[in-house]
Amino acid sequence: MEPVDILKKRDLLSYTDMIDQIERGIGRVFYCGMDGIVTIIDDYYACIAPFDSDVRPFVELLPKSVELVTVHRENLRGMMREYGYRMSNPCSTYVYVKDEDVPVREQDIRVLDASYAEVMDSHYHLFSDIDYIKERLESGVVRGIFVDGELAGFMAEHSEGAMGMLEIFPEYQRRGLAYDLEGAYINEHRKHHRMYCNVVNGNDASERLQQKLGLVKAGICSDWYSLY
Repeated sequence: MEPVDILKKRDLLSYTDMIDQIERGIGRVFYCGMDGIVTIIDDYYACIAPFDSDVRPFVELLPKSVELVTVHRENLRGMMREYGYRMSNPCSTYVYVKDEDVPVREQDIRVLDASYAEVMDSHYHLFSDIDYIKERLESGVVRGIFVDGELAGFMAEHSEGAMGMLEIFPEYQRRGLAYDLEGAYINEHRKHHRMYCNVVNGNDASERLQQKLGLVKAGICSDWYSLY
C-alpha cells in the first residue's frame, strides 16, 4: 500500500497532517513500514506516526538536522528527552471535514504583505520569530481582517500546512472576528487541500472556536517537540 493509503486506513483524521504533506508535496516520506511512517519537511521538521508502542526506532532514524518533531502518540516526554528533544506543545488536531463553506459574515479580509511583519511579530503569542513571519508573508498565505480600515487580526498557513497564527487584537475581541476570519480562510482554501489546525491542549477558547466552525477533533494527539 502507498503511505497515504496506509495513513487513511489507520486513522484519516489523526494523520491528516501527514496525508496533506504527502499529497501536496510539502513533505517527503522518509520512512514507510507497517510499524509506522515518518515524513520530513526541509530536513528541519519531522512528523512521526508510530503504529506500535515504541517510537525510539523512528527517532533514531531522524537526520541530525531535524530540530522540530511532531509525534502522534502521548506521554513521550521522558523518552524524547533521551534524544535531546523537549516538549514544546502538547496538541490536538482539528480537521474540517464538511464539503460545504462555513457560513460567515462579509468582512474586509486581505492578503498581507511583508510590511506587516513587525506588527504580527509583536502580537503573535506562541513564539517570536520575525524571519519565519516574513517567510509566511512572502509566501502569500497570511490573511488580515480589517475594521474601519485598521488591521484587527490575522491568521496564516504554517510551513507544514496547518492553519494557525490566529490572533485578534485585544480591542477587537468578542466581535466574532476570529470565527469570520478562520471561516473565510477555510472557504478560500478547502477545495485545494485539507484544512486542519493544531490546538494546544488547554486552550479552551480555541477548541470552542474550532467546534463552532465545524472542525472535528482527531482521536490521536499531535504533540510537538523541539531540540533543547
